[in-house]
Amino acid sequence: MDTYPKTVRLRATTALLRPLAHGDAEEVLVFARSLPAHDLMFLRRDITKPETVAHWLDEIDQGLALVVIAEIDGRMAGYGMLSLNDLDWSRHLAELRVLVHPDFRETGLGRAMIREVFALAVNRGVEKVIARMTLDQTSARSLFQELGFRPEALHENEVKDRAGKLHDVLRMAVDVQALLARRDSYGLG
Repeated sequence: MDTYPKTVRLRATTALLRPLAHGDAEEVLVFARSLPAHDLMFLRRDITKPETVAHWLDEIDQGLALVVIAEIDGRMAGYGMLSLNDLDWSRHLAELRVLVHPDFRETGLGRAMIREVFALAVNRGVEKVIARMTLDQTSARSLFQELGFRPEALHENEVKDRAGKLHDVLRMAVDVQALLARRDSYGLG
């Protein structure tokens, strides 16, 4: 994570990308608590709770997660996370998660964050990257497909929202080496 902070150009503005640090815990809580309930539903953990954010920071310290936050005008606009696997039989696999605040959607930030975190996966030697989303997240699904991810599994009734309603979760994945080989063959590098 030596290449940070860095500025990325979006459609109408720029965002500062940098690693999540222990001093950012309050900023994460403010960000998370300002999100719609539906956005929080598909997260593995409830990041509106201080103890959950502390656990998240511990995972970073243990090398089990790489998290990059995006700031626009000094405000946390989103984050991208690469969740690494410490299980012997699936160390080649990592999960990519991106969450952009509704105020900053349609700016190109989601695409920039996915590309940024995917690059971290490539640099770490991850062989397969997965992403999960609810079926109604059509924009996210389209973006991941555009970047080479393909549907891999549908998990019925995987998550339950705060009102008790069940939702299906789509798992998408990409074989990193195959994707890089395709891009090289088309001169996309």
